[in-house]
Amino acid sequence: MKSRRPVIGITLDSANDSEKYKYSAFPWYALRKNYVDCVIKAGGIPVLIPYTSESTDEIIDIIDGLIIPGGDEDINPRFYNEKISSDKVKTNDERAGFELELVKQVLERNIPYLGICNGMQLLNVVCDGTLIQHIPEYIASDINHEQPAPKHIPTHLINISPGTILAGLASNNLQTNVNSTHHQAVKDLGKGLIVSATAPDGIIEAIESKAHKYAIGVEWHPEYLNSELDFNLFKSLVEVSALF
Repeated sequence: MKSRRPVIGITLDSANDSEKYKYSAFPWYALRKNYVDCVIKAGGIPVLIPYTSESTDEIIDIIDGLIIPGGDEDINPRFYNEKISSDKVKTNDERAGFELELVKQVLERNIPYLGICNGMQLLNVVCDGTLIQHIPEYIASDINHEQPAPKHIPTHLINISPGTILAGLASNNLQTNVNSTHHQAVKDLGKGLIVSATAPDGIIEAIESKAHKYAIGVEWHPEYLNSELDFNLFKSLVEVSALF
């Protein structure tokens, strides 16, 4: 066991649209404080990671675990060998390109990984899976996966697969309600991945890797800590990272 608390890297969202966000006239990074607070509460040391592709190796050398959070934009379908098929797709190739390479290297080193919303989709793409580009154009459903504000309130049920890591983190309570703020989702499952939760309409809500020490992706936002499962996702990541 390490004598220090594990260092958990968290990537950032970015923007340069001063008119839309009215924060800065220059490009800026952003991350909700919830992510950092959850890592600290779980016993880890959060370190925020900018897009610095030239120092990816050095970044990975200093982290014990990685979180890729949600974001306001989508992974360009070119990263999974498709063309944009929906006008609802908004891309940020700088972020996606950096995070895809970072996750690839983290998985190669078997560093524990938690992907949240965008981070779950990245895990699937890195493992050669594909994405639904806009859920309402793919499936008719009574569930609004891109719920209106307030975004943190649980709005729909998920069914958790028994025998998965996620089921253990949920104390084997195989149904729970989650918030939902995504318009994309996993389509073709990546290599080495299994589905660990689905919505009642069949949309995949969580995945995990059978080929790595610890790699989990969830489509909802556990950083709001709506349930014991939500906190256990961070606690488990920190605990496993402490052993890395």
